[in-house]
Amino acid sequence: MTDMNLSSPAKVETPFRRFVSEFFESRIAAGAFIGLLIIIVLALLAPWITPQNPYDLGQVDVLDGRLPPGSEAFTGYTMWLGSDGSGRDLYSAILYGLRISLAVGVASGVIALLIGTVIGLVAAYAGGRIENVIMRIVDLQLSFPASLVALMLIAILGKGIENIILALVIAQWAYYARTVRGT
Repeated sequence: MTDMNLSSPAKVETPFRRFVSEFFESRIAAGAFIGLLIIIVLALLAPWITPQNPYDLGQVDVLDGRLPPGSEAFTGYTMWLGSDGSGRDLYSAILYGLRISLAVGVASGVIALLIGTVIGLVAAYAGGRIENVIMRIVDLQLSFPASLVALMLIAILGKGIENIILALVIAQWAYYARTVRGT
């Protein structure tokens, strides 16, 4: 008979811990994650790390228009990426625009996820004719490229952040519904 050492319990590795360890073993995944964190931090800190608010017309000087990168502005600070025709600092405009882009992307993704999940669950739970009707609508939606649907809806709805989010939600919900129904 062999002696078994039961003094230390077996280490249980949770699925999340396994995912994190495998994720960071990949240099590409770890680099992309670090890059995404840097982008998010830059977007959140934009009001404090940019020399100018590109939306505040009191800070914009037309005499600073079309300055090359690294030029000294008339207002006294260096425009690292230059300026546009209206005198707005491009570095500031990029970071402020990044905030809007991240907000639109996250909002449209989360709303589409919620709507698609609910529709997919209804189709899976109901079954029968209701499922067939819902999934044929999903198939119809998926038969068109999402970017084309979003562009057509933006042309119909008009400009504005809310309309962009709505167009992206309408273009993306079917992917989530199909995935939820299929599982």
